Amino acid sequence: MHYMAQLTVSIVTIYGGIGAGFIFQKWSHSEQLSKWFLLVGLYLMTPLMLIFVFLDIESFTDVNWAYVFLVCTVAMLISMIIDWIMIRKKDLSPAAKGAEISAVGFMNGIFYPFPIIIGVLPPEHQAEGLLAASLFLLIQVIYRNSFGVLIGVHYGSTSKKSILKIFRELVLFPPTLGMIIGIILRFSIGKYESSDLVGITVLNNVTMFIMLALVGLSFVFPKREEWKVIPIIRTTIARFGGGLLTVLIIVFLPISLIAQIPLIIQSMSPPAVGNTAYAKYFELDEMLTSRLITILTLLALLFLPIEIVILIWIQRVLGS
Repeated sequence: MHYMAQLTVSIVTIYGGIGAGFIFQKWSHSEQLSKWFLLVGLYLMTPLMLIFVFLDIESFTDVNWAYVFLVCTVAMLISMIIDWIMIRKKDLSPAAKGAEISAVGFMNGIFYPFPIIIGVLPPEHQAEGLLAASLFLLIQVIYRNSFGVLIGVHYGSTSKKSILKIFRELVLFPPTLGMIIGIILRFSIGKYESSDLVGITVLNNVTMFIMLALVGLSFVFPKREEWKVIPIIRTTIARFGGGLLTVLIIVFLPISLIAQIPLIIQSMSPPAVGNTAYAKYFELDEMLTSRLITILTLLALLFLPIEIVILIWIQRVLGS
């Protein structure tokens, strides 16, 4: 029941935020609202949230950094490479290619997998499991705000840019700045011990709502004839096929089962909802991004019961 409650809250939050954004579309000033959400969510709230994420990092001694880094890298790159192979000879705009590659590569690292991890792992092992999951999330944040920015600059721009200009845009990208400030503060003043946990929770929830609402604001449910041009099969193969190949690697790594389980769940997660904000910022195909997030999240939820059964079975077999 604990797992079902957590999962229900996660699903309601995700689709509640998207639904709110969809309702906002009916407002006459929806375009201006979208610009304000992008400004507040991407330029202010997300960098601030990332600063607190890095300040709140616990000790990393219980989980092997190298293996988590390997899993996160493989899960991202395999999906991106599979998709790139399938689209490289297709007549797609650079903005569509960049949006699709980003969507299949950058996963929902927290809002989707964390409730599942809490529900699958026994209470006495949740600390180690969530630490592995947090490291995966942090590594993906670094990739999202470095490699992801390079993808956005490359595919979202019609003119060639110098390496120096790309590097400047990379460093000055607001979430990247938040990440850099957080790392500097974490290693200079130490772990942040907050007495106002409610304030941090409110910050995270508001940021999440704004980013989800951006998805809804830019999403238009496809018409019947438009379903043919949405690459559902291709992106499903790339995202979840890449995830399955990563799972095969995870089960052979010399790490504990408690660390393997969250990494498996995260590797099989749908696209991150924040991809829409990045697509809007870099002028990628925002509509395609939003549709892929929604459709692949729905597919992930359909796969979820099977995934949980397999995880519980693995836990029992290897734990016996």
